[in-house]
Amino acid sequence: MREAPEIIASPKIDTTFVTEARALAARIPAGLSPRDSLAWYEASLRAAYPNAVVREQETLARSEGALYPVWYASNRPKPFRIATSFAVDVALDDAFDAYVHRITEWQTAVELVPRPGTPPLIGRTYDATYRFLGMAYTGSFRMRDADPPRSVTYEAFGSGITVWYTTSFTSLGDRTSVMVQGDYDLPSSILTKIADRLHLERAIGRDIERANAAFVRLCESLAETELRSAG
Repeated sequence: MREAPEIIASPKIDTTFVTEARALAARIPAGLSPRDSLAWYEASLRAAYPNAVVREQETLARSEGALYPVWYASNRPKPFRIATSFAVDVALDDAFDAYVHRITEWQTAVELVPRPGTPPLIGRTYDATYRFLGMAYTGSFRMRDADPPRSVTYEAFGSGITVWYTTSFTSLGDRTSVMVQGDYDLPSSILTKIADRLHLERAIGRDIERANAAFVRLCESLAETELRSAG
């Protein structure tokens, strides 16, 4: 990276974290690619702050003519509000392929429409609509990173909402363990409608659970089809 990234750190009341997060950016080793620089920075920050989360600013959000990237560093006492795990009755490769390539079939929490011309994996983008509290929130849903068939990271943004999560896959022989971890930020237009934040988080959690259940059902269907073919 030619220029150190600008670090926007939160919470601002944690002045020690804010200061150290900004200072660490100046120590990123020279010669690293942008992706490796981000990985080095996040790993180094988490060595001191295990709950730290780092994400890069979306390209569309950057001001015109910006010469260096912007990274958001957060020190969360509770790093993952999206956190669940379950198992599906298909092998590792099949589970990953169904999760990634058939996402529009099982992702019931968000309506997804593929954008033509986007990459087949990292960078694949969808137009997204999230219906919540009687309102429709629109934006983009993008595959930010992937390590087939072990993990995939998605990020959604738009209408003031940002969601990111990483799904990891572990082989259990003929079955696959699936673990989802992530977090989200919501705009004040949503937060002011709900006085009870716990109620809000539970409502979002139910949307996530329904999507996970739809993925499990898809995998069950794939397993049944494979069983009939084998017989």
